[in-house]
Amino acid sequence: MQDILGAHAGGWILILLLIASGVVGLLLGRAFRAFVLIPATMLIMVPAWYLGTEQGLLTGAVSFVVSAVVMQVAYFASLLTNLLRQNLSLLDQVQSEASPPLPESRVVL
Repeated sequence: MQDILGAHAGGWILILLLIASGVVGLLLGRAFRAFVLIPATMLIMVPAWYLGTEQGLLTGAVSFVVSAVVMQVAYFASLLTNLLRQNLSLLDQVQSEASPPLPESRVVL
């Protein structure tokens, strides 16, 4: 692991690639379907290829796989939170419309 995250410029590129993959996954999960992950994953190949040429094939392959996994996990986490938030707010609206008002809420005159 010290080889991958060494003091070279490649170590910073790997860290930036992981952060950017996570942010892109979060943003894509809010607005797009899962098919958008295919071209987004293909864009990761450019910095991973650069790392592979600078620090070796193993480093490039590991950076590609790890950043793709980070992006997909962030995508699905964002998608799940949006779906849960929408469904929970929908349940609150349906229950308030369907249930009669409680007796305590009536004003006694």
